Amino acid sequence: MAIDISGIFLFMPIFSFLFVFLVVYAILSKSQLLGEGMIPVFVSFIMAIIFISFSSLELYVQTIVPWFVVLLICTFLVLLIAGFSSKNMDWILKPGFGWTVIVILLVIFLVAAIKVFNPVFHPDLLLTSGQGTSLLEQISYGTDGRIFGTILLLGIVGAVSWWITKK
Repeated sequence: MAIDISGIFLFMPIFSFLFVFLVVYAILSKSQLLGEGMIPVFVSFIMAIIFISFSSLELYVQTIVPWFVVLLICTFLVLLIAGFSSKNMDWILKPGFGWTVIVILLVIFLVAAIKVFNPVFHPDLLLTSGQGTSLLEQISYGTDGRIFGTILLLGIVGAVSWWITKK
């Protein structure tokens, strides 16, 4: 019988916060727009808090992240298969491959934005998800069997990460 890991959705606001924080910080650090030091960290922190404060923005991030990961894995597998199947890798080094991945990523962003922000443009439609739960509901949810699967999954991920990175 498979382990029920649907309790991972309890941590989605935290993952959304970390995703927005890391992406904004990486962009600010790489572009040196605000210089060095703690200013990019502070701005990234504020941007992540703003994203988490609005449920529609959090839902947008929660919609994009899984598809971004799927695109990343598919791109990696295409590169892996191409690397094992032929010695000629020139087609990957051309700009066409990179632009194809970027176009697919933009389509993912656009479709997710239409799905998430459609209730903003059509207020008669209800936002079906993205609403938060109270602390008591989250605590009572922890007594469910799903939370065990989630904690087990996070424990395994932590142990494997530690084992891989130890020196």
